[in-house]
Order: sequence, then structure tokens, then C-alpha cells
Amino acid sequence: MLSDTARKLLMIMRHSSVHHGYMPTFELLQTKSGRTPDKIRVGLQELVDEKYIQWQLGNPPESALILEGWERTEDRPASVTWGMDGGHIDYWTDY
Repeated sequence: MLSDTARKLLMIMRHSSVHHGYMPTFELLQTKSGRTPDKIRVGLQELVDEKYIQWQLGNPPESALILEGWERTEDRPASVTWGMDGGHIDYWTDY
């Protein structure tokens, strides 16, 4: 499971590459993510370690190559389905 910073960086990078046709600069990652440069480097390295992107530390993020644009679902905890199947609906109706 990715950290919040790594997940946010992956979303920003994918959106930028798909919708704008280019990878974001380091400054753009700072602006869009609201993270410090150190946290961005750690997040990018996490994405490399988890094989979401190919990137070399020290190179600009524009040189990164996205291998997977979405977080893997098998790494996520089971989602809450309150009310979807009719169960646990009393939480919303009795309070």
C-alpha cells in the first residue's frame, strides 16, 4: 500500500502525462502536492521501489516513466459497504 505522498504524486504524474502530454516538473509537483522537496523525493523513491515508475534519483521527475498509473487493488484493505447491501443501514436511520 502506497503512502499518501506517493499515491498523490502518482496521480499528479499520471494526470499530467495523460491530459497535458508531459510529465510534471519538480516545482509543479511541489505546487500540486503541497509537499516539501524532501517528501517528494522520498515519495518518488517509494514509487520506484514499488515498481510504479522508472526514475533515477538525481534526475528531474520529467524523465520518469510511469509503469502503473493506479494503485494496485490487492494492496488495499477491504472497503466498507455499509448500506450497499442493506446491512448496517440503522446507523444512518436511527441516529
